[in-house]
Amino acid sequence: MNSVEEIWNKRLEEHLTEVRSYTRYMFNDHLLIVLVFMLGGGAVWYSNWLKHVPAGFPAFWIMALVYALVMLSTSVRTLLKEADIVFLLPLEKQMKLYFKKAIPYSYFSQLYMLLIPIVIFAPLYFAVKETSAQSYLLIVFQLLLIKGWNLWVNWLSSFTEDFSSKTAEIVIKFILNTLVTYFVLSVQLLFVLPLYVIMALLLLYYLKTAAGKGLKWEKLIEQENGKKQSFYRLANLFTDVPKLKKQAKRRKYLDWILSAISYRREHAYKYMFARAFIRGTDYFGVFIRLTIICGLILIFAGINTIGAVILVMSAVFLTGVQLIGLHKHYDLLMMPDLYPVSEESKKKGFYEVLQTVLLVQSAILAIFLLASAKWVEGGAGLLAGVVFTLLFVQGYVRARLNKSSRS
Repeated sequence: MNSVEEIWNKRLEEHLTEVRSYTRYMFNDHLLIVLVFMLGGGAVWYSNWLKHVPAGFPAFWIMALVYALVMLSTSVRTLLKEADIVFLLPLEKQMKLYFKKAIPYSYFSQLYMLLIPIVIFAPLYFAVKETSAQSYLLIVFQLLLIKGWNLWVNWLSSFTEDFSSKTAEIVIKFILNTLVTYFVLSVQLLFVLPLYVIMALLLLYYLKTAAGKGLKWEKLIEQENGKKQSFYRLANLFTDVPKLKKQAKRRKYLDWILSAISYRREHAYKYMFARAFIRGTDYFGVFIRLTIICGLILIFAGINTIGAVILVMSAVFLTGVQLIGLHKHYDLLMMPDLYPVSEESKKKGFYEVLQTVLLVQSAILAIFLLASAKWVEGGAGLLAGVVFTLLFVQGYVRARLNKSSRS
């Protein structure tokens, strides 16, 4: 390599090649056909709901919170590797050229995360506020600038060593992003302009703080590895990803679930899959996040029976497809191959665990509805969740695993 620019170009080419290789499997999977149908159903419900938006519905606040979360997720893709801390450390002063290419790439490659909610929220925005397309484009332009501000600040903050203040920093940026996007959406310039001044002052502060400081190689490499693992987890839903690393976290308060599984040979994999789900940060985290998000939507969105059924089925579907990778959790370990347990017993244990998890999720979402005194919606949501779970596990998942074992 003659320059750090060539290093970046080679890294980017390797990264894009890897992304393309996995997306080929993701977009060829018939799972996307099911997802398209569900999105179509959601779009029909969304369009009908927009005709009767409840009075006093906090549309601006909901949009502001979503945009704030999107802004916070903005970060620089450095494409650094663990060996760089040794081999590129002598070139640290020349790495400015490397990151000058990394920052714009990061901005444009992550732009879809902002454009998707912009497109989804556009009909809602026009439904709750009388405005023109030109005014909405001006709002979109400001959101793009706010995203750029977050990316720049995120990069500058990576030069600091005060990890104790990171939580407070995240909270402050979340509040600031929420407020500024809310006032931008509601077109309250009296509040927007002072917030823009605060953002400019914060940017100057970070510029001054980062001036003259060296790269935090360990931190940047750790963040980059985390982003790669996130993509690998997504790709793992569709195909085997050898580079995917598993993480475990002890949740002692859920051990009673494992003790409820009887100690028998045919339940060996049922116990193992249940244990992997409870202690796996990926699997359990997906279940908790989707359940809470969909539960809050069911409570506060004021949706009708059809909307509740679609949302419960969507939650079950999105959770289920992301938990299919649980079946491969032990495939790279040698010890389970020594167990006197058949492959059919392994599949049966997986089906039972997955089905139980999705049924529990359906029940929790129904409880959210019942707690809001939505009795018909709660009953319909529970029934839809149970039926869809049985069809999904015994139909789609079983067929998919059987096809995978034959190939």
